[in-house]
Amino acid sequence: MPLPANGKSILMTPDPYHTPGYGGFCPQFKYQIGETFGKTTSTLLRNNEVASSGQLVLAEIRANSAPMPDEDPRNTLLRSRTHSWGDQKLMEQMIPGYTGFIPRAEHFFGKRYAVNCKGAISDFERDHRTQLRNAEELRLTEAVQSGKIDKNAVPSLPPIHSRHITPLKPIAASYTGFVPRARPRLGMGYPIITHEALNEFTSDTSRLKALKSQPIKIHRDQAIVRDSKLIYPTESGLVPHYTGHIPGQKFRYGETFGHSTENAKLSEVRASV
Repeated sequence: MPLPANGKSILMTPDPYHTPGYGGFCPQFKYQIGETFGKTTSTLLRNNEVASSGQLVLAEIRANSAPMPDEDPRNTLLRSRTHSWGDQKLMEQMIPGYTGFIPRAEHFFGKRYAVNCKGAISDFERDHRTQLRNAEELRLTEAVQSGKIDKNAVPSLPPIHSRHITPLKPIAASYTGFVPRARPRLGMGYPIITHEALNEFTSDTSRLKALKSQPIKIHRDQAIVRDSKLIYPTESGLVPHYTGHIPGQKFRYGETFGHSTENAKLSEVRASV
């Protein structure tokens, strides 16, 4: 029996088809049963009604119109970086296997290691030089405006543009600082929350100052005036995670830390009496 014009027997699977073991994606393959892998993929790849990219996985590689290495502006930038910085790791040709840090490398992917590194390093170097140039222009502008340098001695300065119209008018800015006692309050407007929080904070502060200046009556009508550096408060307990000494604390149990430390110093005086 003579062979076809393409040199393949009619008993062989016609091209194109995927060889068994191919682990890539084949459109509509999971809906096909009853045929071998090669015949099934051949039928799907030649069927025009099956949506596909129209290109095979192992397509012919042809030369594109990419610029030659000498024509790539990134190479010139990286060479000047090498000359200015001397011996350093980030160069024009990065060898795969380098485990050091490469700036901007997370933004470049999908290509060879050397190509991704070239794009990342050149992008970083370009931004670095732009920042240096802007900083130098700002320095010269400040020197000219302050009279340190004659403006005629500077060849060129960037034009100064203002987005504001003078005289400036004061505006009410939103306050973004900390407001004590405002966190537990919800479901109200910001002015109401801050008003109530500041009132509570002010009243609590005034009450603590008043208690601090008044003597405490204990047994035997002895008056103990509070020290200026209050450690053991009488109207409230200590703050949790306090690691200092608390009189009689080791004999108390069954309560929270705040309740068990309330009037700690007073309890010690009464116990001694």
